Amino acid sequence: MLMLSDATVFTQVHFWVLVLCSLVCPAAIFITLFVRREFSKKAVLAFGLLLVLLAGVDIFVLRVLSIEAQATPSLADDIVFSSELSIALYIFPAAFGTFGLNMVSHVLMHYLKQKEARFEAHRQPAQPMPVVNVAQRNRPRAPGGRRMRPAAVVRRRRVTEHVATVRQDA
Repeated sequence: MLMLSDATVFTQVHFWVLVLCSLVCPAAIFITLFVRREFSKKAVLAFGLLLVLLAGVDIFVLRVLSIEAQATPSLADDIVFSSELSIALYIFPAAFGTFGLNMVSHVLMHYLKQKEARFEAHRQPAQPMPVVNVAQRNRPRAPGGRRMRPAAVVRRRRVTEHVATVRQDA
């Protein structure tokens, strides 16, 4: 005699694990990623690895459900898990696993770029610091951002004083 839980795969724990790993957990991860303003690299790495892990669990549970669906008398679960339609169910773990791998790759690439920059900094000999005249460094700048010569500074002061007096007279 078949029990009610054996009549269809949709009432078994494996199906609800599939729903949890395919929809609920990835949706919670994506909502967290979009709602929070900032993340540490460790958090991004953890979320990426969690998405890859969830994709692996999804694939395992889908394989188990396809085997169990063939053993049940229900035709509905055979259509979903044992036919060509079951290929569509593998899109979720593929997408989430790919996104997780991209997140992990992003963190690793950033880490490797920092390591390369440190290596290059230690490899190159120390460059002597250029000597800068303090008077040159503190000169006012023209609107374009270039340094002004002392004569230009004097002319600029005269023009601004003239503009100020014209405004006061008006």
